[in-house]
Amino acid sequence: MEKNKSSKQNIVFCIVFIAVLVVFSGINFAEFALGLEPDGHVKGLEKLELAQDTAVNTWGALQKLMGKKVAIGSTFYEDVTKLDNGYFTMADHDRDVTPAEKGVQDASVFAGKLGADFLYVQAPGKEDSMDVLPFGAVTYAPSKADAMTEFVREQGYENICVKELLKADGDEWYSYFYHTDHHLQNKAAFITAKAIAEKINGSCEMTADDFDKTLYEDVFLGAQGRMTGRYYTGLDDYELWIPKEKGDYELSVPSQGIDRKGSFEDAFVYYENLEHYSFDYYAYYAYLHQDYDHMILMNHGNPEGKKIVMVRDSTAVPVSSFLITQCSEIHLVDLRYITADTDVYGMIEDIKPDELIYIFGPGYLGVENAVTLHGAAE
Repeated sequence: MEKNKSSKQNIVFCIVFIAVLVVFSGINFAEFALGLEPDGHVKGLEKLELAQDTAVNTWGALQKLMGKKVAIGSTFYEDVTKLDNGYFTMADHDRDVTPAEKGVQDASVFAGKLGADFLYVQAPGKEDSMDVLPFGAVTYAPSKADAMTEFVREQGYENICVKELLKADGDEWYSYFYHTDHHLQNKAAFITAKAIAEKINGSCEMTADDFDKTLYEDVFLGAQGRMTGRYYTGLDDYELWIPKEKGDYELSVPSQGIDRKGSFEDAFVYYENLEHYSFDYYAYYAYLHQDYDHMILMNHGNPEGKKIVMVRDSTAVPVSSFLITQCSEIHLVDLRYITADTDVYGMIEDIKPDELIYIFGPGYLGVENAVTLHGAAE
């Protein structure tokens, strides 16, 4: 009896394994035959205009059926790891934070030359403990975040450790994160924005009660979900926070010809990102739509407030959206989208900021073109 059961299990495994090979061998062959290369989303599929969600969902469903806790991602990112608590993360095998250390040192000196204050904000890795990782899985994200916090404190830079803020807030650690994504949920982004406002303004009376909150169910397929599909990770809910005071705001993206004016909602909220889960524009960017080279958030109701340049990764999206209620301007500078021949130093000089803020999660701390200013004014 046991022998028959084992034989059936082997047959099922073989069928699943062959199906996996057929699905993604077909995709890779199509990429090769048509000369298509990965460009940052699902590997080749968005250019082929195939049913990318069906292909990736099928890939993930097969891996779930196989009981895999470390799934092979369908993008150029690292593989997806299912934590023992049911959340998902990315592998991160790169311990190096040297580029971020150099970038912060240079930026601090530059801020001093401008007469601006410098602040470093470190978002945490998702894993509170390595004990939640399945056997053999590795991620250095939390240790990189800790290493950068230690570095900036040794150097004497003003800093905020978001991990410490969340620990002090006291909710269950993973409640600050999405199941299918590495980003902070909006309640954690609010806590971060409030702490920044207190640093730069000396105080901040903003509270969570100043916002209306609307829950959108099953609309968020996060970064790990887009790598392995909804059937592997499931879907997240998304809670949208809108200030009760409408205000007078503006969002400008010069390189894209974007200019939106009006209330906070009119200027910053993109409701199309909340209509349903997506493999491209997803719910995390319900604020500000997506990442761009240089975005300008303006609060016309607070012209005497601080003017900020925020050098950042995607961590800054909800944080800056909440922070703009407490200052006059935030210039979001994303070095990942700025070419090497652009004079970033000169651009920041022209802005004449009161504050130069670096805000990063662990993922890009080892990537020089994400954390290092460049240009002619060094």
